[in-house]
Amino acid sequence: MNLLKTVGATALVTIALSTFAVAETTVTLPDVNANVYGKLSYMGYYNEDTSGNATWKSGNNFSRVGIEISEAGDMNAFGKIEVGVNVDDAGSDTFSSRLAYLGVDSPLGAISVGRQNSVFTGVTGATDVFNVYGSNADNNQGSRLSNTLVYSTSMGPASVSTLVQMDGSDSNNDIDIIETAVGFAVSVVDVNAGYSKNENTEVDYMAVAGSMDLGPAAVTGMYNIKDDNGTETKGYELVASVGDISVGYGEVVDGDTYITAGIDKALTGAFSVYAEYQLEQNVSASEEDQNNYAVGAKVTF
Repeated sequence: MNLLKTVGATALVTIALSTFAVAETTVTLPDVNANVYGKLSYMGYYNEDTSGNATWKSGNNFSRVGIEISEAGDMNAFGKIEVGVNVDDAGSDTFSSRLAYLGVDSPLGAISVGRQNSVFTGVTGATDVFNVYGSNADNNQGSRLSNTLVYSTSMGPASVSTLVQMDGSDSNNDIDIIETAVGFAVSVVDVNAGYSKNENTEVDYMAVAGSMDLGPAAVTGMYNIKDDNGTETKGYELVASVGDISVGYGEVVDGDTYITAGIDKALTGAFSVYAEYQLEQNVSASEEDQNNYAVGAKVTF
């Protein structure tokens, strides 16, 4: 009899545990897509100072790893976390913050909050095609901004995005930075314009960019103005690419000019090598022109 009781009790416990296990594992998850991406890049570089002095150095080149999440459906959630990775870490600075935001997308547009890409820098960054150099004549408030809300929508070939930053840096203003960018893309032509204002310093930024992609060849131009309470700084850049080779010219009006050239050659689906040169011509007679060289390799996934 004791044996029958023991067997019966064991069977009941086993059934209960099995039922509990099934209840724990049968969880319905939303239709979510997760994409892991990144770039690991390392370079050697030789950058002259304004006296013509330089030595070869080596190090990390803006490596990063991220995960992007999106949900299928007419109204869906999305998010992204991206961190900078130092592939030549000295032991204390392996990771750094880049992007971290979440949002929801619907037929009326997408809205997101967190640390996000500047919508204005999306315009001035049109000519930022090199691995190391270039993009010297663009004025902006930073490529990534924290404490932001972004709304974006599109209709056919037209798009518009607005960013608002509320970081509490000025106790007198609720909004610290506001940005708007509009775009129009049709066939091989893409045109964008943007405006950014720092409400705390009353500094305004304006930019326009356009590009034409003809398959193996492409050309992009960008012009921008920074208005610091009546004092204007203007800059423009032009970049042309054919296959793996890119050349660029940038100028801060009444300031320095930059001539850049580079090659980026893929050796496998993920691994590529690059080499770049930039000449900075200084407007000041007391400063020598600067020759800058860089070579590197990267794995992109």
